[in-house]
Amino acid sequence: MLTAFGFTRAPFTKEIPPADLFPSQALQELAARLQVMVDTRALGVVTGEIGSGKSSAVRQLAAPRDPVRHPVVYLAESALNPLDVYAGVLDAFGVAPRWRRSLARRQFRDLMTDLYTHQHKVPVLICDEAQQLPFATLQELRCIANLAMDALTPFACILVGQPDLRATLRQRIFEAVQQRVTLRYHLTGLTRPELDAYLQHHVRRAGVDRPLFSPAAAELLFQHSQGLPRLVNRLATAALWEAAGRHAALVDADHVERAVAEWRDA
Repeated sequence: MLTAFGFTRAPFTKEIPPADLFPSQALQELAARLQVMVDTRALGVVTGEIGSGKSSAVRQLAAPRDPVRHPVVYLAESALNPLDVYAGVLDAFGVAPRWRRSLARRQFRDLMTDLYTHQHKVPVLICDEAQQLPFATLQELRCIANLAMDALTPFACILVGQPDLRATLRQRIFEAVQQRVTLRYHLTGLTRPELDAYLQHHVRRAGVDRPLFSPAAAELLFQHSQGLPRLVNRLATAALWEAAGRHAALVDADHVERAVAEWRDA
């Protein structure tokens, strides 16, 4: 497929460098809010449908950041208990965690305070797949975000998850956590006009400076993906393979239909 169309690299892949991500309006709005979360050392919540680009947005946040001034700790294991969270952060900074939650929490508090007060660093803690966090861990966020009795939070903490996370945090039992969430954002998919620009953007970044998807093909891609970038990438790649296999210079609606049929049968 690469040689058939003259690509210098795969056009639709999750390994795309953060700087080459398509700047959709939603992604730009999220980037701005993530920046505010970091600048104000906030507890923030980012949600979105599967494949909407949440993790890519987080990578984009972390990529240009000064790793000395803003060290990023990324936790993505499912069902992390409170001790796992503290241990993951402590390990990232070379601190051996204690085996009891209360002791590890104290280590965490001392570390965050020292980094901010004495080393002039603002750590950024990112918990991905946060919809899977157990009850005890979500409740522990009250302690994580309350290190200095509400006077100062010396780090930013960003929870990233599927829409279930929003529903969970709305429950009355998490009211104390909700009150500490400063910023929230729900990431949506590409709009129909953005999809055309998205396809051309990634084709161009892969070394081809001409349209490769017919208007009818793009319309079908949008209908079947609802603008979710991960699904757009999968279907667009499969459609390109279909077109290449038939020695076509342009991806048309038939190629997309075959790609969709294959995806549904997978």
